[in-house]
Amino acid sequence: MIGVKKHKKVSNDRLANLFNKVISKSRVLMQSKERKFRDKERERPNRKKQREKAVVSAKYRDERARKKYY
Repeated sequence: MIGVKKHKKVSNDRLANLFNKVISKSRVLMQSKERKFRDKERERPNRKKQREKAVVSAKYRDERARKKYY
């Protein structure tokens, strides 16, 4: 757990700045953001899955085009 203690002569603004500094040094936010976006960015679909997805998308596009005026 990360935190800072407030001393008598420390203002609230200074305390917020110290907290932000400690958080950035600990890299906790960077690691959590990395975990949040890792799966979507780094995982590339292979050709077979990409082709299957394209076929399904084309099927739905054709179906929408047929039903457009009904």
